[in-house]
This record gives sequence, C-alpha cells and structure tokens, in this order.
Amino acid sequence: MSKHIFVLGATGQTGLDFSRLALEQGHSLTLYVRNPAKIPDDIKENSKVTVIQSSLEDASALEKAVTSGPTVFVSFAGPTYGSKGTPVTDALTKLYPVLTANHYERALVLGTCSYPAPEDKGGWKWSASVALIKVIGGDAYREFNGLGSLVASWDSSSLKWTLFRVPFLGNGPAKPVSATYTGSGTDGMFLSRKSIAEWVLQELSPDSEWVGKTPVLSN
Repeated sequence: MSKHIFVLGATGQTGLDFSRLALEQGHSLTLYVRNPAKIPDDIKENSKVTVIQSSLEDASALEKAVTSGPTVFVSFAGPTYGSKGTPVTDALTKLYPVLTANHYERALVLGTCSYPAPEDKGGWKWSASVALIKVIGGDAYREFNGLGSLVASWDSSSLKWTLFRVPFLGNGPAKPVSATYTGSGTDGMFLSRKSIAEWVLQELSPDSEWVGKTPVLSN
C-alpha cells in the first residue's frame, strides 16, 4: 500500500537512495531540504515529489511540511563533520507534537550508538567507535546522543516511532539486514545505505515489531 512520506535528510546519499526506492514502490514524498539543487532531476521532477525549501530552525515551514498530506515521517538527518550544536534534535523537539496532532501513523528516525539503548550489551568495538566520534566528530556525539534520548522518550502509543541506529556506512548494494542490539552476536559494524532504504521501507507498517524500539542495523 502506497504512503505519503515526509522526509528529512533527503539530500544525503542515504536519503537519495531511499527516495528513489520509495518512488519505485509507488510512494509519494515531501522532501524538506535546505538546498534543492542537491536533489537530482530524476527525483525532483517526479510527479509524486513535493520539495519544501527551508532550514531546520524554521518552525513554521516544518509545520507546513507536516500538514501538507504525509502520514509517515522518516528522518535521515544528522550532523556533518565539524558541525556545531544540535539542530536535528532541536527540530524533532518541535516536530513531535505536530506529528502527533496530525495523527501520523509512523515515524522512523536514524540514530547511532552514541545513544546506548537499555537492551544493549555493548562491547569494545562499540565503545571504540563512540570514543572516536567524541574525539573527531565535533558536536556529532552530543547531537546523536540527544536525538536518541529524545526519540526514545516519545509515547509510542501516540506516535509509533522507531529509532534505527546505524554503524559505519558504505555505498555498496542492498544486502540482508540484521536488526538487533549491541553485544548480541549478530551486531555488525558495517551497513550499506541501500540496505537502510530497503529496511525502512519494509518498516512503514504501524504493526512493525520495532515500534517503540531502538535497534542497531548491520549487514
């Protein structure tokens, strides 16, 4: 069944892979972007795509996007290298009450293991990767830690959310995805962006087993 999906982070490679696959599957998209020039013509000119240009700080534009017809929210937004502050967390703080007021049936938000889920068992590889982000990532650790805490605090009976946490990303082909928690034994350190696109599109149903949960994905 086709959906109308409101997408943040659509101009990154993961967002582009998702948008193309979503359109192939017959979904409609509202893409909220700072720079529409980064959207390739094959996506931008599709009749099922609406582009809204603004910043994450613009609360009125965010509300306009939310209320323009979508019923599913997907975010691939995250900090870039050397970024400052927590703009994504701040934006989702504003968005949550608007999404719930407009009866969105699903929300899927990208995060990382900078936010430790209660179900995680951890392990040296995850500790090392988080430590690396703290050292070289600017405010990336603070952004992803705050984002995870925020989404995990949402009431899943009002908005059926999933925080899908990702490890190191690559541009390889889509492969089967393991959705689990750290230290489970099937928690890999690598994931292709095309795999994220496939997994998220399979998780649009409000009956997903991952509603209200924070799995880490890997190939």
